[in-house]
Amino acid sequence: MLELMLAAAAATQILQPACPIDRQIYRLQADRHFTAGFARVDERLPYASHLAFWLKSPTRTYWFSFHAPNGYGGTVIMPDVAPEKMALTLEEDAPEPPSSGGEEEQAVMIAFDAFRADLSVYETPPQVGDPAPARIFARELGSALWYNAPALVGDPAAQHESMPISLFEPASCAPGRPEVQRVQPRLLE
Repeated sequence: MLELMLAAAAATQILQPACPIDRQIYRLQADRHFTAGFARVDERLPYASHLAFWLKSPTRTYWFSFHAPNGYGGTVIMPDVAPEKMALTLEEDAPEPPSSGGEEEQAVMIAFDAFRADLSVYETPPQVGDPAPARIFARELGSALWYNAPALVGDPAAQHESMPISLFEPASCAPGRPEVQRVQPRLLE
C-alpha cells in the first residue's frame, strides 16, 4: 500500500504557484540583454495602474507609467521616474517626469500589449493582483530607444540604443516578497 502511495505521489506533478506580476522578470526573445518587468507604485498616484513598467537595457533602466484612454484605444506607456521617486510627486519636492527639454517636444506614448497564455489580450493596463502576462509586446519601444532616448530619461545627452522588435517572454521569478513603494506622509505642524 505504501509503495502505491509513493508511486502516486511521485507521478503527481507538483504545481508551483504562479509568479506574482510584480516579481515576474521578462527577457526580449530577439536580444536576451534586454529584461523587463513591473514594479508597484504608490496607490495615491493618478495612473491607470498601480504598477510601473521597467526596461533594463545593457546601459540603463527605463521607467514607464501606464495610461489608457476613456474610450476606444489601448494601453500606452509613457516615460516616468522610478517608483520610489514617483511617490514623491505627492510631496512638495516632486521630481518631474523625464523631458528632453525641447519646447516643441511631444509626449512619447508607446503602445503596450500584454497577452495571457491563450494569447488573449489584456483589455486594460496590468494591475497588482493580475496574473503575470505570458507575453508582452511594445512595438515602438525599440524606435523610442533609438530616436527619443533623451525624452525617455530626461537627459538631453542620453545616447540612443538599439533594441529589436520582439516579444518579451517570462524568464524568471524574482525572489522575495514585493514591497510597495511608499513615502511617509508629513505631519502638519
